[in-house]
Amino acid sequence: MDWDRMIREELTGLVPYAPGLREDQVRARSGRDHILKLSSNEHPAGPFPAAIAAMERELLDLNRYPEGSAGALKEKLASKLGVRAEQVMIGNGSNELLRLLGEVVLRPGDEVVYPWPSFIVYPTVTTMFGAEHVRVPLLDGTDYDLDAMLAAVTARTRIVFLCNPNNPTGTIYTRDAFEHFLERLPDHVLLVLDEAYFEFATSGDYPDGLAYFDGDRGIVVLRTFSKIYSLAGLRVGYGIAPERLVHAIDCVREPFNVNSVAQAGALASLDDDAEVARRRAENQEQKTYLYSGFGRLGISWVPSEANFVWVKTERPTEVFEALLEEGVIVRAFGPTPALRVTVGTPEDTRRTIEAFETVVARLGSV
Repeated sequence: MDWDRMIREELTGLVPYAPGLREDQVRARSGRDHILKLSSNEHPAGPFPAAIAAMERELLDLNRYPEGSAGALKEKLASKLGVRAEQVMIGNGSNELLRLLGEVVLRPGDEVVYPWPSFIVYPTVTTMFGAEHVRVPLLDGTDYDLDAMLAAVTARTRIVFLCNPNNPTGTIYTRDAFEHFLERLPDHVLLVLDEAYFEFATSGDYPDGLAYFDGDRGIVVLRTFSKIYSLAGLRVGYGIAPERLVHAIDCVREPFNVNSVAQAGALASLDDDAEVARRRAENQEQKTYLYSGFGRLGISWVPSEANFVWVKTERPTEVFEALLEEGVIVRAFGPTPALRVTVGTPEDTRRTIEAFETVVARLGSV
């Protein structure tokens, strides 16, 4: 078989997603029993109690296919968010929804505009469907430049991806900047607002994407149950989009794409707004402690509106490896001069700062 001819040439250069190191790998390598996995932005607490109970009940019926349209979850989200159920789409994580959007919208030769560095799925989706990449660098590698993104839009632009808060930097674009951008964005562009971390944002300048959704204009808002709701292992995300677009995605998505247990857990999680608020406040408190520790050690960091912190370093590989020796797994991005550190429990925060103290003492600086 000539695999070069068999496999679509558009996929040349794509590489499989590389998940972070597993705890058992680092345990064997470092010789430490207790490993901190701070590489995947998972919430340190487990699922909500009501969600656990709902998922356990669902286990008895796993011989049956899940509800194919996720109708109950759609209805509940629609009621909570003030939209119609026909404007809600449910995916196997918001990652699947990003790919499905590309599948129903992108044609070879279209352009996709996205910030960089940002979520790795944007360039992957662009490549998968033969579109052209238009990467707009973040200012100083951390902050959005929406004016530059607007200037990058052409008649061939089909999608603009915006991640707010941005992964991996944790930064946001403000309400005024976004409204200025939105007023000038041409109508032929689909604007995809990826708000996987929006529950963690506390800034008064944070623009909630749903406030700009009217069901007609080409705006999609994506969110997930993987982060503050602690359902990352189940892979369930959702999106709010114009009804015609939701219908198109329903035509091409896999049947039964979200499993029964995931639907039950997500549905039950939506009842506990008080726990969401508690987790948001705790996350903010632990970030403050991390900032204080980094500042004391002379480490540069970027203020974050998410559940992770972008730590600047000119020696990312060396610092990453040194932290592994301390039993702490963070996320590295190749030669990018920074590391992403997930916010954990108070005990996680204490151990994280201690690990950085040891690394600074060993290396002299980060």
